[in-house]
Amino acid sequence: MSDNVNNPLRVFWSSAVLAKRALFAWLNPAMWIMQLFGMSLFQIAFFVYVAKFVNNSEVTVEFVAIGNALQSIAYVSVFAVCNITGEEKNQGTIENLLVSPANRFSVFVGRAVFQIVNGLATVTIAFLYAALIFNVDFSQANYLGLALVILVTTFAMTGFGLMLSSLGLFLRTSMIVANIFLFIGLLLCGVNFPVSYLPGYLQPLSYAIPMTYGTEAARMAVEGASLGDISGLLGLEALVGFAVMIVGYMMFRWFEHLARSKGTLDRF
Repeated sequence: MSDNVNNPLRVFWSSAVLAKRALFAWLNPAMWIMQLFGMSLFQIAFFVYVAKFVNNSEVTVEFVAIGNALQSIAYVSVFAVCNITGEEKNQGTIENLLVSPANRFSVFVGRAVFQIVNGLATVTIAFLYAALIFNVDFSQANYLGLALVILVTTFAMTGFGLMLSSLGLFLRTSMIVANIFLFIGLLLCGVNFPVSYLPGYLQPLSYAIPMTYGTEAARMAVEGASLGDISGLLGLEALVGFAVMIVGYMMFRWFEHLARSKGTLDRF
């Protein structure tokens, strides 16, 4: 038993399996499928019709549809992953988890694994909507490059969600943080308009979020850019994603210490 707890890979895999089982223990699979197929469709449709109304030469239907197709992953990687610590706290299991000798990093990254798979499925369906319903031209697309963009963005944004999840140890809930950053992503990450439209003081903040690199790389891949053309953006996105995951782990340990000293684990 002790060997299993002290084995990071074993803890990682156990957390991943339990997270999947826990999700479907309370969520009806039919409801999950409805969310999987419905959320991205309505998000893309809303912003596509706004773009048509605005009728801007740069903010085309294709620009907006591709951006929102990729950004649909944020509902999973930011919203669901960010709430991991909040769920543990609400269910009264966070205290037992924190006193166990299990590696914290393995536990919480493992809990996010199913959401990575969920995110990949969500984005794939969203791009199908972009092609079949919103008439985005994929005839010149580099599908291998686009698949790589989706994969890197999924992992990078999951790391971003884990960083935000650490706040749930100290705050009453992490859901507020998730909501804020969900819509910040729509504003700052070049999803619905170019980053150059933002005020100069906001643009550096935009490039601190992995999604910004992903949306630009996805549009290039759809236009037929080679892997070499998008490799720079993907490298930066992976680097930022890795950085936020490390920062998130450091934040988690700090907030764990702070929550213990302030007693906020039991207060809320």
